[in-house]
Amino acid sequence: MSKFMSLVSLILSGLVLVAQAHADGMVVSKIYHPYVNPLEWEIESQTFARERDILTGEANDVLQKLGLAHSVSEGVKAEAYLIASDDPISDDLNWIGFEFETLVQLTEQGEFSFDYGVLFEFERDWQANNNEVSLKALVEREFGKVSLTLNPGVVYEWGDTRRSEFETRLNGLVRYRYHRHLEPGLEVHLGQNAKMIGPSMGGQFRLSGDKARSVNYNLGAFFPLDEDSSEHTFRFLVEYEF
Repeated sequence: MSKFMSLVSLILSGLVLVAQAHADGMVVSKIYHPYVNPLEWEIESQTFARERDILTGEANDVLQKLGLAHSVSEGVKAEAYLIASDDPISDDLNWIGFEFETLVQLTEQGEFSFDYGVLFEFERDWQANNNEVSLKALVEREFGKVSLTLNPGVVYEWGDTRRSEFETRLNGLVRYRYHRHLEPGLEVHLGQNAKMIGPSMGGQFRLSGDKARSVNYNLGAFFPLDEDSSEHTFRFLVEYEF
C-alpha cells in the first residue's frame, strides 16, 4: 500500500504543476471511468452547489445538468445534456445551455497495467454566448480493492465573457471499493484559479435482480487547497442505467 500511495502522490504532484493555465469554467467535475457498457442507455442528473467569494462578499449558485446517454457501439458512448443555472434574483432555475460528450474506450479492462479511454466535450452557454471544447484522457488502475482514476485534460474557451485561450485541468479520484453500495473516495480537482480536494461516496444498486438495470449515485464535498481557491462545491450525481 505504501508503494501505491507513493505512486498516487507522485502523479498528483506532477499534474499540479501542469495545471497552470487560467480557468474560467467550473473546475469540479464528474470523474469519468474509461469504460463503455455495450447497448446501454443512461439517464443522468448532475447537481453542483457552489459558494464563491467575490471580492469581499459571497455568491451562491446551483448548476443542474440533465443528460441522456447511449452506447452507440461496443467502445463508444455518446451523451447530451441540458444545463440549467439558478437566477440570483428570482432563485429559479433557468435553462442556459447544452453539452455534448463522446467517450471512447481504448483498451480492454485489465489488458495493460492501466486502462485507457478518451473523452471529447463541447459545451455551449447560450445565455452568456460562451463556448468550451475539451479533450480528456481517462486513466484507471486497480490495486486490489483500491482504484486510481485520473482525468487530465486540455480545454479551449471562447465567447463574449471569456477570453479565447487554452487551459489545462485535472480531476482525480482514489476510491476504496468496500462494497457495491459503498465506495468511499478522495478527489482532487485542479486548475489555475481553483484547486479543490474533498471526500466522495458512490455506489450502485441493482433493480429487482436485473443486471441490465441499475441506479448509481455519487456525493462529494470539495474545499480549497490554497488561498486563491475561493469555491466550496458540493456535488450530487445519480444515474439510471438500462
